[in-house]
Amino acid sequence: MSHVGSYVFKRADSAAEFEQIYALNYATFVREIPQHDDPGDGRLIDKFHDKNLYFVALRGERVVGMLSLHDQPPFSITSRLPDPALLFGPGIRPLEVRLLAIQPDQRASTVFGGLAWSVLQHVRHSGHTHLFISGFEDRLSLYEGLGFEAIGPAVGLPGTRFVPMCLPVSRMESRHARAARLFERHLEQSAGGATT
Repeated sequence: MSHVGSYVFKRADSAAEFEQIYALNYATFVREIPQHDDPGDGRLIDKFHDKNLYFVALRGERVVGMLSLHDQPPFSITSRLPDPALLFGPGIRPLEVRLLAIQPDQRASTVFGGLAWSVLQHVRHSGHTHLFISGFEDRLSLYEGLGFEAIGPAVGLPGTRFVPMCLPVSRMESRHARAARLFERHLEQSAGGATT
């Protein structure tokens, strides 16, 4: 768990946090980006929920941002790749990053940086070599700014097209070393900024 100002970044571990994850998942991937049919109850539980590791950003008790990670096939990106063997090449230990969602009123805050830092902290100890994402086509500049590169063309229907992308962990480390140091300085300066 890490504190930065009024935000806490942590792994989701409570029933209340998971209920908010389902609601944010619904708001983002049913209402905002119409990727899934509406289940009718304001909740969307991911098809890989049982194997996902969720990182969340909390402001008080409110989940204001989230993303998920998993490293167990099948991967959702597989159906979007021209050659799924890319996931299992020599020396590749894949980690799929999915479900990046931030409450609209928090998108100009430190939430995105804190979630990215959480991923970096995780991969520093997990042994994974490459991050894979299905990047929403309308936000490609965001993913490219993080160092992701397209490994196939966009697929899907207009308005919900996704681009398969990859980022080697070694490039993530070198590209974001300065940003990680700045974020860690914020952690140290925050009230109660000890990490656990």
